[in-house]
Amino acid sequence: MEIKGLISSQRITNKMIHERKSEFIKKNIKKSDLTEYVNKGWELVPNKLKTKDRIKKNKSHDKAFEERVWALLAKMKFAYLNEDNNYKIIYEINKKNNKKIGKQIDVFALDDDTALVIECKSSFRRRKIAYHKEINEYIGIKEKLRSYIRNNYGRKLKVAFLFCTNNSVLSENDKARLENEQVWHFNQDDLEYLELLADHLGSAAKYQLFGMLFFGQKIPRLENRVPAIKGKMRSGQSFYSFSIEPEFLLKTGFILHRADISPDSNSSYQRLVKKNRLIQIGKYVDKGGYFPNSIIVNIETKKKDLKFDVIKKDHDSNTIPGILYLPQVYKSIFIIDGQHRLYGYSRSKDFKNHLIPVVAFINLPAKDQSEIFVDINHNQKSVPANLLRSIMADFHWNSSDPNQAISALKTRILTEMNFDEGSPLYKKIVLSEEKKTQERCLTLQTLINNGLKRPELFGKVKGKSIIKPGHLFIENYDKTLQRSIEFFNMCLEYIHINLKDQWDKGSGEGGFISMNNGICACFLIISELLDFIATKKGVNPKQARIDMLASEIEAYLEPIVDFVIDLNFEQTKKLRGLFGAGAPEKILKEFQYAINEKFDDYNPPGLQQWVKERSGQFNEKCISVGQYIEKNLMHDFIIKKLKESYGKENWWYDSIPEKIQVKCSERRIRDSKKANDWEYLDPIDYKEILLKNWDTFVDYYTPPDMANAAKLKKLGWIVRFNDIRKKYSHPQRENTTEEEFNFLVKTKEWLSESLGWT
Repeated sequence: MEIKGLISSQRITNKMIHERKSEFIKKNIKKSDLTEYVNKGWELVPNKLKTKDRIKKNKSHDKAFEERVWALLAKMKFAYLNEDNNYKIIYEINKKNNKKIGKQIDVFALDDDTALVIECKSSFRRRKIAYHKEINEYIGIKEKLRSYIRNNYGRKLKVAFLFCTNNSVLSENDKARLENEQVWHFNQDDLEYLELLADHLGSAAKYQLFGMLFFGQKIPRLENRVPAIKGKMRSGQSFYSFSIEPEFLLKTGFILHRADISPDSNSSYQRLVKKNRLIQIGKYVDKGGYFPNSIIVNIETKKKDLKFDVIKKDHDSNTIPGILYLPQVYKSIFIIDGQHRLYGYSRSKDFKNHLIPVVAFINLPAKDQSEIFVDINHNQKSVPANLLRSIMADFHWNSSDPNQAISALKTRILTEMNFDEGSPLYKKIVLSEEKKTQERCLTLQTLINNGLKRPELFGKVKGKSIIKPGHLFIENYDKTLQRSIEFFNMCLEYIHINLKDQWDKGSGEGGFISMNNGICACFLIISELLDFIATKKGVNPKQARIDMLASEIEAYLEPIVDFVIDLNFEQTKKLRGLFGAGAPEKILKEFQYAINEKFDDYNPPGLQQWVKERSGQFNEKCISVGQYIEKNLMHDFIIKKLKESYGKENWWYDSIPEKIQVKCSERRIRDSKKANDWEYLDPIDYKEILLKNWDTFVDYYTPPDMANAAKLKKLGWIVRFNDIRKKYSHPQRENTTEEEFNFLVKTKEWLSESLGWT
């Protein structure tokens, strides 16, 4: 059936979807016309055409966005879509002049039981935009559009109105207006999520969209009575076991995962379904394969009991047979486990003719659903650390254990900042299994462990109690969450705005401040400054307005901005090259020094010692002592004793571990010098040599007061020595400290005495 202005899914090809989704307009031209088109902004595309040239140019951002939305719905296999952006709904005719009054529709989608009317708005760059006028006009004709659609395409159609935005940050008033008028707002993140679902689930993703738009509404013509067995777990939780067609669960079921940005996704925990796995399952089913294990689901009934007609029949089981009446509404069945099997059937050519076994719980708490998922999958592919952290945040929210509760709070803060379009950390954090990119280069685990770690923020915990609440903690965790997000957004936004070019580079060349170590250091200095203005400036963070609190701190952030701006390429490279959990602390010292130079009242403990060591005055001292230890007290003495024990001819081959022999030999050959292999030993090699010849050296190389320690602990000083040696050998990377110099002096003293080497 053809409908004027609409195109059926049968006529929509994959090529058409690809062209609509592409950011470019492409076409073939005569080779003689190339110059003319290039002058108009077209670009030549490499191709193998003999008589033609292939050219392209960017679509306008608003056209590209409209076609992106269109392509998404086409991939979901809606029965009909608007053929182009000239589609218009005539919803009224002026009786006086017979003039037609209508509305041009950016994207219109029609299916068996549903219709979507979509208004698209786009901005070239991400910015705050007020759409009061456009929203009011859209809302004003909404019901007229609904009437037209139902009168022309089906009286019982469910009609959803969407306001889709790209790079446009809506005000809270605009969002509230749309929500109050039941107009769905989808931004570019929602579309990205749906595109991901459509890419993996194909047309079955349409039902996930329906679940979002028509949650709790009845699905027309859905048969719902199934024979089932009712039973009870040992815990007392009731369940039903039955078999059903996959199509029923595809329509009523829903899945969530950690990349879901919808407001109700806090208790989600599953990984996104894998496209290749679905395809494999579809092929397996088409070849006659089946899955005997049950899909585990939770049926949401708003606390009502499902209707269950008991069948009276004699049997010896504790279970009860009967007819179960399943809910006929969208998004009523949550797939706890088995989502790949279920959606794999959607890839089968005749999935309507299959039955799948199901075990269904009723109104199971989200925590219990998550625990079932973890219990089932604990021996499967390991859960990524960031995903596990997110799962545990759900488990431990408002926990009576403050350590767990504060950990959950930190996770929620970062997660919500990542999804907040107005946040400087928007889409910069890898939360689950997203691919790390130049822009999305932050990791949740690192930010929590190395950034939001100061007890001054949320509280000092001892045992199972908070003995000193943090500056940001007020009343409860929910209020603390919102206050903390607002505070950190304001502070980081100051850095973001004043270092925009550096910030936007992410982990790209020349970037530093918006990488893991940079952001962790920002969190650390903000935490410290919050404590500084509270204890030294008399500001009460719990009572102060957030904007005033952030303003107090911004004054001290200005020197940090200047410090980063003044970094040259080599200095930036050095900061980028810092690694390990201690890296943010090293950057923090640079920030502290920059602030102290402008504000002498800011002088945190340890800063002046760091300034003293920053000069490099201990490098030469460490070199002098370190070289004496390495040559005289390690190299010469150890070789002398080994020669005494194994003989001058065989000591190298009999006493030195083989891997060290090979390494030294290779280095000597590459060096092309007529030196002995043992001249290429590294200090850390002596640890393995001593272990192999322990009886010979135990009395010499055991530090004082460590006589009863294990072997490796006795030799721990060698590892420390080697770390210090790396620093004084490469002072351009990092200077040695006074504490490290003192360590070398003490080591020289006890070794000299132990070896009798004066």
